[in-house]
Amino acid sequence: MLRRLNEKRRQIAVWLLLPILVGGCGGAEDAANDSPAPSVASPVRPPEDNNKRPDSAQQKTPKQPTQSQRVYRPDDQRPQHDDTRLAEVGIQRYESQRLILYTDIDPEVAKPLPGLMDEAYRAWEEYFGPLPPNRAGSDFQMTGYLMGDKRLFIETGLLPEDLPDFPHGRNRGIEFWMNDQEHDYYRRHLMIHEGTHCFMTAMPGVLAPSSYMEGMAELFGTHRTNSQGRTTFRIMPTESLEVRGWGRLQIIAAECAAGRAQSVMDIFNYGHNSFLKTESYAWSWALCKFLDAHPRYRDRFRELGGYLQGTQFSRKFQELYRKDLSELNREWALFTSGLNYDYDVERAAIEFPATQVLAAGRETIVEIQANRGWQSSGVEVEAGAAYEITAEGMVTLAQTPRPWEATAAGITIRYHDGQPLGRLLAVVVPKNATAALADGIEPVGAATTLRPSVSGTLFLRVNDAWGELSDNGGTYRVRVTRRAGES
Repeated sequence: MLRRLNEKRRQIAVWLLLPILVGGCGGAEDAANDSPAPSVASPVRPPEDNNKRPDSAQQKTPKQPTQSQRVYRPDDQRPQHDDTRLAEVGIQRYESQRLILYTDIDPEVAKPLPGLMDEAYRAWEEYFGPLPPNRAGSDFQMTGYLMGDKRLFIETGLLPEDLPDFPHGRNRGIEFWMNDQEHDYYRRHLMIHEGTHCFMTAMPGVLAPSSYMEGMAELFGTHRTNSQGRTTFRIMPTESLEVRGWGRLQIIAAECAAGRAQSVMDIFNYGHNSFLKTESYAWSWALCKFLDAHPRYRDRFRELGGYLQGTQFSRKFQELYRKDLSELNREWALFTSGLNYDYDVERAAIEFPATQVLAAGRETIVEIQANRGWQSSGVEVEAGAAYEITAEGMVTLAQTPRPWEATAAGITIRYHDGQPLGRLLAVVVPKNATAALADGIEPVGAATTLRPSVSGTLFLRVNDAWGELSDNGGTYRVRVTRRAGES
């Protein structure tokens, strides 16, 4: 993550608004009524309140070290506490290699949390690379304060008076504070979220976009622990009960239904004040999850983790993605329209072959696979024209307890998004699409006439739940014909 610190400071023209970093932390199952405030994430010592920093792209980039200088992370200046006195009032200390945790919650709930943070630290190192040493040669370690009764932490001085109020969590340097949460999952999620901020801002001069910083904290926060006690991070949740208290997918679905879908550019332009609303956390997570899991974008996305200091991030993002930004925007629009639990980003990845505009009376034939998401028909349809679409063939939608076979009309023993499984679906995506589709998804079945209201590429898919594509097989042979005499 820090290998770029030796690069000379450059003034560059950027196409993205680059807000200063303010690590925000929040979330709730009922997010519409529980908006988080941004956390105070300061990458320098002594700790400063980032809410006092100017919200301006004119913020000076810290001076970079020369090639001959060795890079160190800042010294550990965390306060020391009287553990005996704290224990007398009910605040216990739990410690692992990477976390000292002070909390008044149930000891049986608290004891496993430092170990979980150690697992998260290994995941951060694997993803971003190891942090430099400090001059003392000590391990990187955070201090967290998990508050059941906030009054105790105020009275004992563990909650700083200058720390602005927050509904869920805040971090400052390598310390974080969080209120206890109703659900076990979200307690762990929020702790990892805060820890991710501490790790990513361990070095000075971090000015990457707030959407990236918050999105990555949310991404690592989504986790799953198996029966052997091993935790996996950056997961796609399979169901709401797995991530109780999180609620990000419900937020996105509600925002899309209300016509407030966010484009890639909208999200990258979030300033730190955007994170006064929980919706911004949801969208930032979704974009980071999409780019991190997509087979065509993920390697480039991981590379961005090495460009957090100064104004490097925006320039690098443009360099890595500008050639296929139009494709990224169109695929993002389709991704957000179908995003749900257990969404298989890899199988839903879209290929963009060359397309053609059909002359009146001309046709083309395309094979649509059942085990993929949206697939290009290779046809650019024109608004107001009429297109006959017919499909033949049979696909398999499941293997157990016995194969479920379907034709393009679908099978009515089960539905997804209001349509029978296996039914052929269509959607038109304009080349300038960003987040919302002007035309909705159209059921095709075995045959239909499509009259698009917008011009764009015709995409087709076999209807099935987005997390259940892997056991599908077979294809439909689809014929697209432009009617003669209609425009």
